[in-house]
Amino acid sequence: MGSFKDKISLRNFSIEDIDTSEIDKLSDWLPSSGAMDLNIAEQGLIVTLTAQNLCQEKIAQVDRLIGLRESEKSKAWSNAALVKAPAEGHKTVKSKEWFAQADDDYIKACNELVIAKACKKWFENKASHFSGWHYAFKTFLKRDYGLEKLGNFQPITYNDSSPEGHTSGENADDLCGEIDWK
Repeated sequence: MGSFKDKISLRNFSIEDIDTSEIDKLSDWLPSSGAMDLNIAEQGLIVTLTAQNLCQEKIAQVDRLIGLRESEKSKAWSNAALVKAPAEGHKTVKSKEWFAQADDDYIKACNELVIAKACKKWFENKASHFSGWHYAFKTFLKRDYGLEKLGNFQPITYNDSSPEGHTSGENADDLCGEIDWK
């Protein structure tokens, strides 16, 4: 068991280096033809839950990275507006803002933030895709098991004999089926 700190650690973490091969493999396993049987549906429940879990783990790391990238973006803008712009001779607030928005460090920080947000969106979409398949598999199994129960239906029969071996249908004059106590 690792700590939560290890699960969201960004040490040696890079958006470009995230390995999505396992998620892609699980996605490729899903039936592309729409043909489904009991075995595929039962395996699909496990596959989709595993894939959702992989996506959710990455979403936590990427979400943390987004927070850091937003801070870096704000810092780059502030640095450009408050330090670099005056050094370049910009004196008005508006010219400092324009300078800051055109600053290379600020643009780089904005691009890194956009990449992190796109990555999070990709993992969220994949998790949603697997969730939809999980529901489809569950619905198929529920319907299939329901049909199986109907196919194995044994009508309930009642035993209307009395403990003495006397049945209610022995006396045709007795319409209520009551035992004739003699």
